[in-house]
Amino acid sequence: MTFDDIIGQSEAIRSLRAAIDNNRLPHALLIAGHEGTGGLPLAWAAAQYILCTHKNKKGEICGDCPDCVQAAKAAHPDLHWVYPVINKGSGSSSVSTDYAREWRQALIANPWMSLSQWVRAMSNDENANKQAKIFVTEAAEIVRKLSTKPLQNDWRVLILWMPELLNEDAANKLLKIIEEPYDHTCLMLVSANPERIIGTIRSRVQRLNLPLLPEEVIAEALNQRFGTSPAKASEIAHLSHGSWITAQELLANDETRAYFLEKFTAMMRLSYARRLFDMKTWSEEMASLTREKQCAYLQFAQSQIRENFILNFQQPDIIYQSEEEAQFSTRFHPFVNHKNVVGIMNELSLAERDVNQNVNSKMVFFDLALRLIMLLKAQEKSG
Repeated sequence: MTFDDIIGQSEAIRSLRAAIDNNRLPHALLIAGHEGTGGLPLAWAAAQYILCTHKNKKGEICGDCPDCVQAAKAAHPDLHWVYPVINKGSGSSSVSTDYAREWRQALIANPWMSLSQWVRAMSNDENANKQAKIFVTEAAEIVRKLSTKPLQNDWRVLILWMPELLNEDAANKLLKIIEEPYDHTCLMLVSANPERIIGTIRSRVQRLNLPLLPEEVIAEALNQRFGTSPAKASEIAHLSHGSWITAQELLANDETRAYFLEKFTAMMRLSYARRLFDMKTWSEEMASLTREKQCAYLQFAQSQIRENFILNFQQPDIIYQSEEEAQFSTRFHPFVNHKNVVGIMNELSLAERDVNQNVNSKMVFFDLALRLIMLLKAQEKSG
């Protein structure tokens, strides 16, 4: 991973490169930005830049020295990784090294990965419903790794991804390392929710904020990296809300999104027309999907209700829909109004909760369609 591989964030790259070149890099740096803005790949690129011992006069890494080759594979002995893990439940709490192989595979495949994507990479049938955390046992591992001399380089770099998920005891132990740093050691914290990090840590690290990616930057990257047509790239970039993760998911799930729109359109039309038999058939089809896909559909439906409600205020700049979604919404949006929007959103949210809790899916979706009958009729009464 190099600075040239990063999408956007030119100002952050310039700031990091200058700090490293001028030996002004803080011993503890917090890289803060929403998921998809590039915090993790930026930290990885900065680590490789620090570790490369053969930089050229233009301030670029050589890419060929042992340090560069190993750092590019996320396997440098002086580049340490800490990240949330699912506890395997074998006595003491799990630590990052327990998932080292899965981490390298997931990171190399997608350096911009989200927490949910990483959790899926770790999950199996036994731990699928467990939450990922950074346990207190990890703090002892960090101290052990950083208390020894570097094995190959003059510098050591530790990248801690998602410090907001630190166990409180682990956070307090990490605080001691930040207050009494080791020589030639850089600790980079990469956070998507920096306000959830305990205040004593936030106040002792230097912060680098990453803005959302501009639409034109995302569109250009989609075109260059995936050959996406300019029109489709612009549409996806607008829908991505400044996140490269979202842009990738939209591109990969283009067919799924079209299927969700078809089912959303059917749900609304059948409920409004009170076609109970067809509603039952629709709910059975939805129940045949995987639980993950059912939840994704309900999240899609909530996003469409939001966009249709906002359409009533005639503010096109803040509408995030594809061309096909906008076509349906042209006639549908009046049916989402101030009298029913909260109720519809609540029903969709409750349905998502029930699906997550393994409630019978046929009942969940049929009940949802029944409840929408009265909520959609609120449009007629408000008129």
